[in-house]
Amino acid sequence: METRLHQLPPCILEQFHFLNDLKYPVLIRQHLGNWIKDSLHNAPTYTNNMQSMYELDAAKFFTALVNEVDQVSANLPNKRKCLLCRSAIMLRDQNFQNLTQLYLTLLHQIQPNYEKGCKTEYTIAQTSSDGQQTDVLYGLQQLQVMERNNWKETHQLIQECEHLVQRQDHVQRLSNQRSHYKRIQCYSLKQRSLVDAFQKTIRKAEEVLNLVYNKYIFEWQKTQMFPEVRSTNAYSLDEIQTWYESLAAIMWNTKDQIHLTMKSQLREHVSQEINSDLWKVMKDVKDFIKLLLHKAFIIENQPPQVMKMNTRFCATVRLLIDNALIMKIGNPKVTVSIISETQAQQIQSTNAAADCSSGEIENNIGNLQYQLSNKFLANFSNMRLKKINRGSRKLNKRVVDEKFALLFQSSFTLEQEELTVTVWTLSLPAVVIVHVNQEQLAWTTIIWDNLCAKADRKLFEVPNLIPWNRLVEAISMIFRARLGRGLTDENMQYMYRKAYRDKLSFSVSNDKMISFAQFCKDTTPECNYTFWEWLYAALKIIRDHLQDLWVANTIIGFIHKSTAEKYLAKSVPGTFLLRFTDSVLGGISIAWVHESNDGQRQVLHIQPFTAKDLVVRSLANRICDLGELTYLYPNIPKKEAFGRYTAPAIQKPGSKHYISAEMRTVLIFAPSSNQSSSSTPNAEQSPSTPSNDTFSNEYVLTNLDEIYKFETENDDMLSIQDYWEQQ
Repeated sequence: METRLHQLPPCILEQFHFLNDLKYPVLIRQHLGNWIKDSLHNAPTYTNNMQSMYELDAAKFFTALVNEVDQVSANLPNKRKCLLCRSAIMLRDQNFQNLTQLYLTLLHQIQPNYEKGCKTEYTIAQTSSDGQQTDVLYGLQQLQVMERNNWKETHQLIQECEHLVQRQDHVQRLSNQRSHYKRIQCYSLKQRSLVDAFQKTIRKAEEVLNLVYNKYIFEWQKTQMFPEVRSTNAYSLDEIQTWYESLAAIMWNTKDQIHLTMKSQLREHVSQEINSDLWKVMKDVKDFIKLLLHKAFIIENQPPQVMKMNTRFCATVRLLIDNALIMKIGNPKVTVSIISETQAQQIQSTNAAADCSSGEIENNIGNLQYQLSNKFLANFSNMRLKKINRGSRKLNKRVVDEKFALLFQSSFTLEQEELTVTVWTLSLPAVVIVHVNQEQLAWTTIIWDNLCAKADRKLFEVPNLIPWNRLVEAISMIFRARLGRGLTDENMQYMYRKAYRDKLSFSVSNDKMISFAQFCKDTTPECNYTFWEWLYAALKIIRDHLQDLWVANTIIGFIHKSTAEKYLAKSVPGTFLLRFTDSVLGGISIAWVHESNDGQRQVLHIQPFTAKDLVVRSLANRICDLGELTYLYPNIPKKEAFGRYTAPAIQKPGSKHYISAEMRTVLIFAPSSNQSSSSTPNAEQSPSTPSNDTFSNEYVLTNLDEIYKFETENDDMLSIQDYWEQQ
């Protein structure tokens, strides 16, 4: 028989050894053998094979094993049920001091190659080496130690209770009675000590949960406010979910421990105080599980923060829990409603979702469903805001200053635990607009609110003043995300000059503040627009027409006119640079060194190009059209800098009756009283004499126009007059 066994394939032989290993009770192998195999078949393994890294996995596995024993035994006859439960207790007791080692033994038998570390490492263990999550990991490790100690104390208490019950009928002699009552007093003290240990475990779990939610979830949400920035403290939801799963496993075990302690009562010596405290601590642990599920309900994909009426949008919510809980929950319904700022603050103060709404959303009902990627999601891919109810407008408040939020809420019941859980979460603040022209101002409200967001603030209150450095860094992040390149220090200095109407000759201190009005409401006497309007127009023209040039760093852009002239003063004729003008919103001008026939040099500025101009012909093509421009500052040949971004002329099929034409850009020099039109352009103000008013409108030194270059179908060139005479 033994010889035939050794002839079996290795994989079948491993299973035979497992099923017949005396270390594992027969009933456990018989009823749970397949479950254990399925549970450990895809369990994570680690390349360095450190035992400490398996502790969380082991705790979760044996918690699931206890639950599986309960489910299997429910369908067995009473005698068989008791035997199976005793077998589970025996398995735990024999290996209580080192459950992790038992887990590793089982893992080795199910996965013989686990030591090779062929699977992805567990997220918590994988990230613990970077030192960023030490606080959370340390808290979870403390909870594991507390949970194991509680299991040990609970087990000893159960054994003591059984012993006292057995001795109850045999206590006759006085000496035995005294010894018996003394043990009862010790038993009561152990009960009291265990209740205190449960309370400490719950308080520690609340501390870790608050740390995860207020620090790491908030850091992750900040990446939603500014997707262009990956905070050094922000981790993916997959990583954070492992922490929630660990907390849930530990607290579920704690709940089971409390339940066993409540059952282990001496009927004739029940302490009402301890019994009351046990019920209280059971309520506390259930309340914690509810709180855990509430704080695990997260918006993974935020709805748009500038929301246009009757425009489709999407969002995704996620519950950060493991498969064991998902099976108990099912597929609960999730509803979405839009609420006002006041309603959001009321929900925050009561910490309970209410049946309130400030509008009507189409397709606002979905279900949480398990995805193969180990995510429990509800996708809303086709929502539409049909109606909005605005509150009474306050003095000096604009429509775009009013903020709303989307409220996602769901409710489900854990029947075996007799728990009804309601979870809810709020989106980032949103501004509702009815016309695309409102989008520009709506973003000022959103940017300001995102910059002022704090984990403990009253929703969505913001201060009137924030540090300038924080604002300009956020603007640079927006440029980097949406346009591919952020702002240089020189760009930021010029923006400071625009915002404060003051020349910056030093670095800005962190206590330099800017008001919301300075940012987007106040205009200057010289310019009929705000700082944000000027900045938004520049951002828009870059996004729509100049992004390649911006990313290639061929556009300096945010530089003052006098600074540009200073840069070009010592450059060779034909050297030029590109900058955004003060006089025309969203206008980009070319400053270049011009040399007249008599050798005199001047820095001149071409009339700004706007989006309408660049739709007709790109900026790269226009620059290549102009023979007067030869080098991009400081000394880069024009073709090298812009040649790759030019669009070839579209060759239209010829016709007998028509001549093809192509647009070209030329400079039209204004004639002066002493010079012909081909000499030095006439300037209204000499570049060497700067304007006394730094922010006055720019002087147009030259004009830009378009002329047509006509070609015939034949090789011979005809004048326009000759062409019309032939017709």
